[in-house]
Amino acid sequence: MDPNWNDRIVIVTGGGGGMGQAAAKRFAEAGAKTFVFGRTLESLQETAGLSPRIIPVVCDVADTTSVTSAMETVLQHGAPFALIHTAGINTPDRFLAHADPARLVTEESWHRVLEINVIGVANMIQAVTRPMAANGGGRIVVVSSTAGHGFDSFAGVPYTASKWAVHGMLFTARMQLNAQGIVVSEYAPGEADTPLVKKRPVQPTAEHKSAMITTEDCAEAMFFIASQPHSMSIIQLPAYQPFGGMPPQITAPWLAGFDIKQV
Repeated sequence: MDPNWNDRIVIVTGGGGGMGQAAAKRFAEAGAKTFVFGRTLESLQETAGLSPRIIPVVCDVADTTSVTSAMETVLQHGAPFALIHTAGINTPDRFLAHADPARLVTEESWHRVLEINVIGVANMIQAVTRPMAANGGGRIVVVSSTAGHGFDSFAGVPYTASKWAVHGMLFTARMQLNAQGIVVSEYAPGEADTPLVKKRPVQPTAEHKSAMITTEDCAEAMFFIASQPHSMSIIQLPAYQPFGGMPPQITAPWLAGFDIKQV
């Protein structure tokens, strides 16, 4: 493990908040010149205020023109050594079948979730591959989810489908990128207290949230992964959450709020 990131360039997507913001702070503290990508300058400026080594760059990862423009800004400083991809969204409408029509996923939500959570990953990987390879290689860490390794009804159908797609993408692309000197890793956290929690149809209690993985926990995990010379696939779970399924009812009182019944 190499903890020294002095003079290395790191890109963190989803850097305007949550685990992206925490990751940017962690890499900057380790000495990296850290570019945070996000869709709004306001949120990125908050992150940039955490360290003089953090540089905000407006970018929508689902838009190739936006990605190209953002990469031009980074490349003026040199080739990136690492991409830490945390950008992702979810929606309140998460069901294919439900008695409440408001909870049925819309076509618009399907498109936006897949565009950001899947196409956004592909866009960023393709954007950094050439400069990384030309500079002797690098590291890519992509945040997926335990929803891409099992089933989590509370995560919703579109989000779960998107994370299974990301898992498959990384599994397939790993050796292709390794041939270019680029080490690809997957970080799959379970329930984490990030801004995505606010999108849930039923909010967890304060007690439940206090037991979730924190954004600082996520940042430490991603820093550890990116500091390894080897490809890794890490699943991180809070103590109460079993792998591959729903949390026990006793630790997730909010599940009753989904009111899943026969239509």
